[in-house]
Amino acid sequence: MSQASPTASENTVLVAVITAAIHAAIEAPAKILSIRQVNQGQSPEAARMAWALEGRRHIFSSHKLR
Repeated sequence: MSQASPTASENTVLVAVITAAIHAAIEAPAKILSIRQVNQGQSPEAARMAWALEGRRHIFSSHKLR
């Protein structure tokens, strides 16, 4: 079953909710650079792998290259 694309007002609400969640989590102003939707049809294992890869990316990007 295919889902319809969100409307502009739904996207605006979604961005506002994500922004509020980020602000509440880090208790500081933040700038959202991008928001991507994860595939709705992917398996739970694939979703966990995506989070693991993002965690590794974050750790590696925090290291200074020599």
